[in-house]
Amino acid sequence: MNKPKVVVTRTQFENEMERLRAVSDLVVIDSPNPPSKEELKEKISGATALFAHINDSVNGEIMDAAGPSLKVIAEFGVGYDNIDVEAANERDIAVANTPGVLTETTASFAFTLMQSAARRIAEGDRFVRNGKWAHFEPLDLLGYDLSSSVLGIIGFGRIGSYLGKIASDNGMKVLYYNRSTPQETYGAERIDSIEDLLERSDVVSLHCPYTPETKNLISKNQLKIMKKTSTLINTARGPIVNLDDVYHSLSTGEIAYAALDVTDPEPINMDHPILKLENLTILPHIASATVETRKKMSQMTVDNIIEGLQNKLPTYCVNSENINW
Repeated sequence: MNKPKVVVTRTQFENEMERLRAVSDLVVIDSPNPPSKEELKEKISGATALFAHINDSVNGEIMDAAGPSLKVIAEFGVGYDNIDVEAANERDIAVANTPGVLTETTASFAFTLMQSAARRIAEGDRFVRNGKWAHFEPLDLLGYDLSSSVLGIIGFGRIGSYLGKIASDNGMKVLYYNRSTPQETYGAERIDSIEDLLERSDVVSLHCPYTPETKNLISKNQLKIMKKTSTLINTARGPIVNLDDVYHSLSTGEIAYAALDVTDPEPINMDHPILKLENLTILPHIASATVETRKKMSQMTVDNIIEGLQNKLPTYCVNSENINW
């Protein structure tokens, strides 16, 4: 009896690929670049499951290229805005993700970016490398203590609330904006409007999901509200922030600093003028990039696929109410 076909769109941890090889006809797209739409359509033909990544746009056209055999699309990550869930519902395809596993890693990374901005770590590194360190100067590269600052968190789910705990434990006053009331607030103050939060915060960190409602959530009108001394942190999704507007605000002094782990587009165009600014830290989507976290994400993604191959709804299925197996 032929094994079901499983397609993985990037090179992954080999021990997890061995688990899939044991139960499937495994196809790994081993390429330095994400597969094009045409390549993915070709590779996915006849597949039962797809191991997808954030750069893979999985819409109805891709699903139809797989054919009626496709049962599971397992996303390597928490966010799955790259997958057309409505199209999956129409085709009775389970969509699964990896919730919870990267909470602490991403939250601590966001706090690290806050510390780096506050203490001007990246600027200090460039200062030395550019030969400007001639002697000790007591007024050079003065930063500020986070313990005397106010953190505003937009999106107080698992990651946002854990960041709130870290910040509170380090002496920061924490404000948060969230549509629903979280189970645990760690002493943070709920704010009813994003504008009020932006106006009161020294640091703003984004942890909301990317939806049509949150696209360009932080644009020129919101940036104008923020303090001129404030820092913007984005480890969520690139399209939540209007990159051109952030460039304008940084270059004109409307805000003091930004640290972006995600951009729109991703990767960023190398000719974008924001890359010339000194008051910016920009990184290649690495908030969850620890060995332990990425291994666990891979394991959970494979678990979701194997459950689907066994005709079971994946444990972390996000559209289970619409699946009729």
